Amino acid sequence: MRSLYLSNEQSSRSSTAANMSFGSFLQRIQKGLSTVELIHVSHPRWPIPPGSFTSPTLNISVLDSSFNPPTLAHLALATTPPPPNASLSAGPQDFDARLLLLSVRNADKQLKPGDATHEHRAEMMPPAQTHDPNVAVAIIDEPTFVGKSAILLDFLRQRISDLQQQQPSGVVLSSPPEEPPSPKLTFLMGTDTIVRFFAPRYYADEHAMTVALRRFLSPDENDSRIICARRVSKGLSTAEEVEVESQLPAFVSEILPTNRISFVDIGEQERTYSSSEVREMLASHQETWKSMVPRSIAEYIVEHNLYSPSSS
Repeated sequence: MRSLYLSNEQSSRSSTAANMSFGSFLQRIQKGLSTVELIHVSHPRWPIPPGSFTSPTLNISVLDSSFNPPTLAHLALATTPPPPNASLSAGPQDFDARLLLLSVRNADKQLKPGDATHEHRAEMMPPAQTHDPNVAVAIIDEPTFVGKSAILLDFLRQRISDLQQQQPSGVVLSSPPEEPPSPKLTFLMGTDTIVRFFAPRYYADEHAMTVALRRFLSPDENDSRIICARRVSKGLSTAEEVEVESQLPAFVSEILPTNRISFVDIGEQERTYSSSEVREMLASHQETWKSMVPRSIAEYIVEHNLYSPSSS
C-alpha cells in the first residue's frame, strides 16, 4: 500500500504529491485553510476504485473515531461490509471505498495528559490492515456527524470531479465526464456512539436535532446512512443496547420514513474491546492489552511509550 502525506489539492491534481508533515496538515485544518486533509491514500485516484468502475454512485464507508488507540474492534468495524438491509443504491457486495476519519475536535473527547497526539493516532490508524485496495485516512476539524457528512460530501464531489478531468487511459467510468459518480456515505459506529448521535443534549433543542438528522439522512440532502455495531461497553448495559436497537429505528422513522440504519455483529471478542480499557491496562501495566489491538499497533505503542504514566 502506498502511504503518503497528501494535501487534498495536491492529491487531486497530481499522482506525484509532495510530502508534507502532519503538523502542516493539522495547521491547515485548524486555521480553516482546508476542510479535509488526506493523510494516507492507497492510490492517487482514491476514492475511485482502481481499474474499471461502472457505477454512477460511489458507496463509501466512513469510520470516524478518536483512535486512541485503534483496537481490533476498530479494525472489525472498518472492514464491515454493507448488510443486506443497508439499502445502498446499487446494492454492492462491499463498499467501493473506505475512509478512516480522525476529527481533531470532538464533541465529547478532549486531549488529556498521557493521550496519544493527533499525529500518533494518524500514524496508528491501520489502513493497510483493512486489506482494502481503496482506503484512505483523513483528518477533519468538525465535531458532529451531521457536519462531517456535509463537509465530506462537498470535498469528495470536488475531488471526484477533479480526478475525472484527469482520467488516465485504462480507467473507465460509466458516467459521462460532465456527470461524475456521486458519493454516498455510510458512517460506521458502535452502539455507544449512536446513542450520543441521537441524544438531544448534543443539539440546541429537539427541533434543531430533528432538522439536523433530517439533513443527514434525507435522500434529498446528505443521504447518509449508518451501520451500527453491537457493542459491550462500560457506559451502556446490554439491556440498554438491546433497547437502543429495538427503539431507534422507530424513532428515526418518525423523522424520515426510510431505512437508514442497520445493526451488525463484529465478533464476540471484538465487541468487548475499547480504547479506554486499553489505556487503563497500559497505565496499570497489564500486558493483556496487547491482545486487544493489532500487533503493529502494540509495537508502535511500546516504541513510542504511549499511555504510560511516565509519558504524561
